[in-house]
Amino acid sequence: MTEKTPRSLRLGVAGPVGTGKSSVIATLCRHLRDEFALGVITNDIYTDEDARFLKSAGVLPEERIRAVETGACPHTAIRDDVTMNLMAVEDMERDFAPSTSSWWKAAATT
Repeated sequence: MTEKTPRSLRLGVAGPVGTGKSSVIATLCRHLRDEFALGVITNDIYTDEDARFLKSAGVLPEERIRAVETGACPHTAIRDDVTMNLMAVEDMERDFAPSTSSWWKAAATT
């Protein structure tokens, strides 16, 4: 049997502007951060506002929260060309090297 390289569990949170996606992610982080190794990747057209909100709320160490600025509709980066998000997740996986004994979670807010 070939041993597989551990991968993170990836959870996407999507919805219209102002519906509380970042607040949901903040709440999840607060409740799960002591039990799991967490990371968050946010998506926005031109800003890192959601990432800044999560960092200022102190829900995770700042290095575990990253922003992807899509330059276009965030849904494009989720549905049509996920390359930017995959690269961000792979970078975070590499930086924090998930192991088979600990779950690592990435949430993308759009």
